[in-house]
Amino acid sequence: MSCYHLSRLLFDLKMNESTYQKSLKDFESVMGEYELSNEEKDALRAGDPRKLRQLGVHGMLCLYIKRLNPQFRDNIYWAQK
Repeated sequence: MSCYHLSRLLFDLKMNESTYQKSLKDFESVMGEYELSNEEKDALRAGDPRKLRQLGVHGMLCLYIKRLNPQFRDNIYWAQK
């Protein structure tokens, strides 16, 4: 199993504003745009960076899933590109 598409989705959450905005409205649809296994989709739905790391995603990319969590949405880190 390759984690390229999983890593790409997480990277796009940080760097692609349209992917981020679409994810806020319909994350299931966004996940459908990437070749993800059911295990990867479940890890994304859980929003737990540790689960994503266990699937082989780089530690920094794992954190980008937190951008979808309302508690972390306004963090200054997301504005940095």
